[in-house]
Amino acid sequence: MKRSSSIGLFFLYLFSFSVLAVDLEEKPSEDVAEVDDASSEFSMADIQQLELEVLDEPPVIDGDLTDRFWASSSILSIDLEMYPTRFDKSVVDTDALIGMTKTHVYFAFNAYDPDTSQLRTAIRENDGVKEDDYVSVVIDPTGNLRKKYEFRVNPSGSKADVLQNTVSDRYIYDWDTEWEATAKITETGYLVEMAIPIDSLKSPKAEGEERNMWALILKRSYPRKIDRTMGGIYIIYPPNPVSSQRIASSEGGEITFENATKNLEIYPYGIYHSSEKRKYQQPFEQREEIEEFDAGMDIKLTINSATTIAATVNPNFTDVEADIARDSINNQFNVFQPEKRRFFQQDMDLYSTLMSLVYTRNIIDPDLGLSVSHETKEYSTGFFWSNDEETTVIIPDNLGSDKVELDDLDSQSVAARYVTAAGGSAYGAMVTQRTAGDYKNSVVSHDGLLNLGIDDKLRYQIAFSNTEYIEEFGDDICEEDDCLDIPEDVYCELGNCGTTSEVLRASADETLEGYAAQIKYRHTAPKSFITLNYYDISEDFRGDLGYMTKADYRLINALYGRNWYFETFSGDEGKSRARLYLSATQIENQAGAKIATMYDIWAEFRGSYQTVFRPGIRTIERRVNRLNQNSLELKGNAPRFDESYIQWYFETAPVTDWTFNLDGRYGEIADADNIVLGDMAEFKPRVRYQIGDFNIDLQHTFRDYDFEDEKLYGEDFTTFTVNWRPSDDRVVRFLVKWDETERDLNRWRDPSEKSYEREVEIELTHTRYVTKNLSLLTGFKFEREKDNTIPRDFTNDRQFYLKVNYNMGFIGN
Repeated sequence: MKRSSSIGLFFLYLFSFSVLAVDLEEKPSEDVAEVDDASSEFSMADIQQLELEVLDEPPVIDGDLTDRFWASSSILSIDLEMYPTRFDKSVVDTDALIGMTKTHVYFAFNAYDPDTSQLRTAIRENDGVKEDDYVSVVIDPTGNLRKKYEFRVNPSGSKADVLQNTVSDRYIYDWDTEWEATAKITETGYLVEMAIPIDSLKSPKAEGEERNMWALILKRSYPRKIDRTMGGIYIIYPPNPVSSQRIASSEGGEITFENATKNLEIYPYGIYHSSEKRKYQQPFEQREEIEEFDAGMDIKLTINSATTIAATVNPNFTDVEADIARDSINNQFNVFQPEKRRFFQQDMDLYSTLMSLVYTRNIIDPDLGLSVSHETKEYSTGFFWSNDEETTVIIPDNLGSDKVELDDLDSQSVAARYVTAAGGSAYGAMVTQRTAGDYKNSVVSHDGLLNLGIDDKLRYQIAFSNTEYIEEFGDDICEEDDCLDIPEDVYCELGNCGTTSEVLRASADETLEGYAAQIKYRHTAPKSFITLNYYDISEDFRGDLGYMTKADYRLINALYGRNWYFETFSGDEGKSRARLYLSATQIENQAGAKIATMYDIWAEFRGSYQTVFRPGIRTIERRVNRLNQNSLELKGNAPRFDESYIQWYFETAPVTDWTFNLDGRYGEIADADNIVLGDMAEFKPRVRYQIGDFNIDLQHTFRDYDFEDEKLYGEDFTTFTVNWRPSDDRVVRFLVKWDETERDLNRWRDPSEKSYEREVEIELTHTRYVTKNLSLLTGFKFEREKDNTIPRDFTNDRQFYLKVNYNMGFIGN
């Protein structure tokens, strides 16, 4: 076998997942797979290399591996344990097969299991299999570390697709693509078949005498008394890609043509959407701003697999808005929302950078959109434009953010991106622009990844912006009329003032020019790790197409962690793990006034029965809001509070059908709306249960905030979800959300707030896949809102919808 340092770096980097993405607001992420122990006995010269040929007669994806196709395919295996011991021998056997046609790459797995009753599996929603047994395929279609695509399937046939952006160090679970898979549980384990379109991989075409080369990782998740991840690495030399998508026949089958080079896909939809609203003792009326009948489509033209031209006309949200992220009333920053629209999903990895300068959920109601992307072995490049019938812009501050929402002002959004990678390092450039009438925001940026070794990575990004706001922005986020006319020298107290720091940041009187910079260094050794972060965001930097919620601050963060292994219960083979994190952070504004000084100590246990327990202590001195809302000054205006609280995350799955969680925090925490230091008790229990074709999920958030030994406010958020999948072509989903917030207005600073708010939402949806290309979504949603203590004062909303999606494909020369 050939020794290849670049492939070796890829292999170790892929399995050395990020140890800890430092989150300065919340706990360390619980969804991080890690490799913590190295073996000097593993040699890169042992990597198997395969030359693939185009095979005829693709297999039927039905979980039966007796098709003639598989008899002609290449045999692979998953024979190494990667976690918790790196490069140890696998404790269970897994055979794998790979084959290609002109349009797809196919994988089959025979995952042996000594006791199939212990399989952790169920019919899941898309991307919901990360805690199950599953097999997966990870493909780098260029071999140069820019991006990797992972496709997971659990024993019940549920799928997940994940895009791993190496340059920005992000796992993008929101990314979705079209692919096919099925699974079957047997007496000896389970079987899986996958069909992955080559277009989904954006595999570039080799030029001249060069060969295409894929770095391929096969993985198997094996959660039992302890979690294990097995794997195998291969170098694949596929033939030049032709086209990966199929043409749909009227029977839902596939038609392919010889020497096809272009593939046109059209995804039209039509929807009936009755969205009605009424207040107490009034009749229901259709909302004027929502069309009762609507239609649109997404169009995608693929040329030689690696070049894509796409367009969208009136994309629709109906089937992706069920679970809106919710947060406490004590959170001053806008909450991040996932992207599910096909047009924006397909290239989201390209625009993912260290700083989030492209956040397509800012594009609310686009009627038209166009994108172009091109992939080669050396570089990726792309461009997109959209026209939005609304204008939504996040206005940042160092203590909070607000959102401008103008539904009568059209806006245009543009982004262009270039990134190149070689030898484990990468460099890129990006330009974004938003305009709406006289408003404009332009950003240029440069970013890079420096590969300093297997255990050391340095990432950076610098950006410059030019912004001209209009008065409508300030007017929209003003709490009262004429708040833009308040003289600068007027003291405007929080709770009795119409202006805010975000209104001041949205000034239309001058052109704003600013810069932003971020540097991130990570050292990941087998027993310890170090992370260093530096942010520098100027007062006038605006990234209006991105998720940039903070401005006017500098941040320095350092984190050190250490691992230990030991035995807790019999059967964990000494592979339970303890970890200790120590973190220090300092934040100040550009004038040098301290915003926060924070110290964290985290401990972590991962061991038997999928148990994760992560307690932590945080002490922080920070400012949370300004007393005089008519000034951006911090010194003498924003008091500092000494917070101290404990946080914890707990999860365990003692039996295959049940998973229990309890997240929370308790201690002294400052409240931003009232500028006081009080006692907060927060508990987030969650129970998940699977039985047959049903998945049941119940989660609750209880939050109680006391000031001076009396309750200032309380929050209760409950979500109950049932998913039923009686067959592969039918999915039924039932959702109930119950949200309550209660305030003591005798002690609350802002008299305009409501003493009591309740929102109840009930939704039932049914999805039917009539053929591979035709699906029907029907649904009903009922909402009731109550915002004061009067028993008969409420607002009801109800929606009925029917959505028809059809996938048309055309392949030509």
